[in-house]
Amino acid sequence: MIATPLEQTRRKEPVAFDQLMEGLLLHAMKGRLDEGAQRRLRGLGVDLERPLLSAYPLMTLLETLRLCSDVLHPELPREEARYRLGARTLEGFGATGMGKALFGMARLWGSRRMLSHMTRVFQTGVNYARARSRELPGGDVEVTVEVLPEFRAAISPRPGLDPHFVRGIIAQLMEVCGDSIPVSLVLPADPTGLSFTYRVPLSQAQARPAAPVPPARAQ
Repeated sequence: MIATPLEQTRRKEPVAFDQLMEGLLLHAMKGRLDEGAQRRLRGLGVDLERPLLSAYPLMTLLETLRLCSDVLHPELPREEARYRLGARTLEGFGATGMGKALFGMARLWGSRRMLSHMTRVFQTGVNYARARSRELPGGDVEVTVEVLPEFRAAISPRPGLDPHFVRGIIAQLMEVCGDSIPVSLVLPADPTGLSFTYRVPLSQAQARPAAPVPPARAQ
């Protein structure tokens, strides 16, 4: 019997939830996975001819990202390919039920407020990550994404997060919020793959125009 996400969390096993895999495989990679790629996915425990499981082990997620990155952008350097896959995955996630709700929230809240709730964003897809943000002088925001302490023993020495995939997710989320701005990885990056910090230059974002005021009704 497949354990539910709640049961997996209690056992402190790092997993990816079905809505992340749906956004990645059924939307972001729609029409891109030929029979050979689907056969490789089945070898990882992901059968696209059946309903998705409620949760998948971390290693299945990491190998699935590797496969999809190779299929989608074989001509690009690994870092750029993972970044683009992250952006595309977040875009695909927006087609899921949970993603539609999250995107609606993002458009309502805007980038700055959304960045202060990034843990909520990540925990819609995985159970082992959190994020914290802090305002920088000048208006930029620094975001640190890290593996939760209680999962580190289960993950190490494997990487828990792909820094470039996550960068793509953050950049695309800013697009959803209405801000097309570059997101950079702050170096040096954590070699253990357990924590990464990003700079989001909201000081470069264009101010949103005020919503038009409806004309007053004639008395």
